[in-house]
Amino acid sequence: MPLDQGKQALRDALRAGPDGENNWRSLQAEVYGARMAEAELLEGAADFFGRCRERGVTVSIVSHKTRYAAADPGGVDLHKASLDWMRLQGFFGEEGFGLNPAQVFFEASRADKLMRIAALDCTHFIDDLEEVLLAPEFPKGVKRYLIGAAVDAPGLTSCRNWRDITEGIFGR
Repeated sequence: MPLDQGKQALRDALRAGPDGENNWRSLQAEVYGARMAEAELLEGAADFFGRCRERGVTVSIVSHKTRYAAADPGGVDLHKASLDWMRLQGFFGEEGFGLNPAQVFFEASRADKLMRIAALDCTHFIDDLEEVLLAPEFPKGVKRYLIGAAVDAPGLTSCRNWRDITEGIFGR
């Protein structure tokens, strides 16, 4: 399976194989834990966050991420690994995108993630998993953007990449 089909396609392909759920969980533990520092910011994301900063848009990051991976309990602290990676990528501070670390939320479940989105009174929300954006509990009135996949669903804007999202929200 080509990796350019997105995270959900990779997840579905791994889960369909022998011992699929365990393989998926092991991959997540490695990628979001021990190898998180190797991740690169997706092309176009820096422009998006830069535009948010220029326009005074408050950005919150809401992730469904437990502190430790199910496949590696007590291993790498996934919250710390994510925050460290964001610091390295320039998310925080005056020299970078200027996001507030207090606006980064790690939720233990999808239900908690959806409640956080509602509590933050988000106007737009971007995710790479359609099941989050299409959940019946997803807050009404929030503009939903799916990155990296094409899904035809009412009220959902599918975007191939961060450039599409930037143009969809801010225009050209």
